[in-house]
Formats: sequence, structure tokens, C-alpha cells
Amino acid sequence: MRSPRLPILVLVGWTLFLWVSRLRNVFADDDLSTSGVVWRVVVVVVFVAFAGAVIAALRTGRPPLGQTVQALALWTILFWLVRGTAILIDDHEASFKAVHSALMAVSIGAAAWAWSTVRALSPDDHPAVASR
Repeated sequence: MRSPRLPILVLVGWTLFLWVSRLRNVFADDDLSTSGVVWRVVVVVVFVAFAGAVIAALRTGRPPLGQTVQALALWTILFWLVRGTAILIDDHEASFKAVHSALMAVSIGAAAWAWSTVRALSPDDHPAVASR
């Protein structure tokens, strides 16, 4: 049987990879205003904070793992539904839209997989997930 930690680790790993690497793009974009940089950095901080909370829950059981994973998953899904839709509607090149559609699909897929995994576990199983 596959470890129930795998979908959680995939979501956390993908989140950290995607959003920490996003900082490089933000700080390299000379066309962004100060407020544009701040907004984008705040988004990165929120994603990384959620991922950090999930890591803490995996290691210590606090905050509760299921709720923490679901919070990261919900934030991920809602963010990409709003931002991804805006990207598709806005006047961007097809390649930009394709790349962001792929990022959105992987992000939402990982979030849904992690959500469904922790939802299927009973509350008593959560500490066992943390120790595996």
C-alpha cells in the first residue's frame, strides 16, 4: 500500500518549488512597480507559510494535519482558479497561457490528491501519517 504521506509531500514539494522559484522572476522583472513586487512577494509568503505549516504538522502533529493540508489545498485551488482564469482571459501570449495552464493543472491536481488523501483518513490515522 502506498504511503498516505506521498500526496502530502508532493503538494508541499511542488508548492515550495513553484513559489520559491517565483521569487527569482519577481525580482528580475524590472517592469514591476514596488506595489507589484510587494503583492507577488505576499502571495509567495502565503504559499510558503501554508507549506511550512503542513511540514510542522507532519513532524509534530500540530497544527492538525488534515486541517492544515486542506487549508493549503483550498488556498491552492482557489488561487489558481482565480489567477489562472485571469491569465487565460488577459492579453498574454499563447506560450505564457500554456505554461501557466500547466502550472495550474499540476497545482490543482496535487492539491486535490492531498485533500482526498487526508479526507479519507480518520482523525486517529493522522498521527500515524506523521510517524511513517
